[in-house]
Amino acid sequence: MESVELSRRGTIWTWTTQEFLPKAPPYAGPETAETFEPYYVGYVELAGELRVESRLVGFEDAAPRIGQQVAMVVVPFKTDEDGREVMVYAFGPAGEADHG
Repeated sequence: MESVELSRRGTIWTWTTQEFLPKAPPYAGPETAETFEPYYVGYVELAGELRVESRLVGFEDAAPRIGQQVAMVVVPFKTDEDGREVMVYAFGPAGEADHG
């Protein structure tokens, strides 16, 4: 195996909403049935590389669009049993300020 750096920018290939709390395991999020809030998830195509499944964030004003340019961001996921914040990658709308 070897490490390969992937692009931080891509295009939404397809997306949907996660409307229910995923089963654990494998899901390890902090939500309960009472606190769960639906979120966007999709496949992001990294041109010439591959497609990755990811949460889609930052779409409060409008739903994601197939073909929309997005950039990778790092977001909080949960706090572990030792009190450390666990971070995950996600993709959000690409803007002029993105330099990925």
